[in-house]
Amino acid sequence: MNYNPILIIIIFVAAFIFYRQIISMYKPIKGKGVRILVTLFLLTPGWSLIMNPNAEVAPLEVTIALLFGFLLSIPLILTTGYERREDGSIYVKKSLAFIFLFLTLFAIRWTLRGIIDMDSDSRMKLFFITACAYLIPWKVLSFYKFRKVYLMN
Repeated sequence: MNYNPILIIIIFVAAFIFYRQIISMYKPIKGKGVRILVTLFLLTPGWSLIMNPNAEVAPLEVTIALLFGFLLSIPLILTTGYERREDGSIYVKKSLAFIFLFLTLFAIRWTLRGIIDMDSDSRMKLFFITACAYLIPWKVLSFYKFRKVYLMN
């Protein structure tokens, strides 16, 4: 397998997001929840994949990647919740389903990466588009869910 620097960054970002989500089940979320959205800035190195002139993908392939990403975001959105505990702080609801789903989605993407037969630049572009299509809605709706709990009292 070709482990280029962008792939290493993508693995790091996925691991960091997973780590932060698990930690938030045991440590309260500080502030007004803006940190939930800040993790989206970790996607910025990947934007070079979209601008890569060597990556040739058809509009239909981009559309399929976007739809696939949106579909992957649905279980993450449904299994992410927030609760105010007895200490008055807000935590991510403990969810074994979330842990299983996040790891399963990463495994699906990793497996598809090896199955799809196209040049590596185009494949990386499509997988980055897919990642954005599930991470952005998941994080934005997670922020919205957090703010609902935050404003409840």
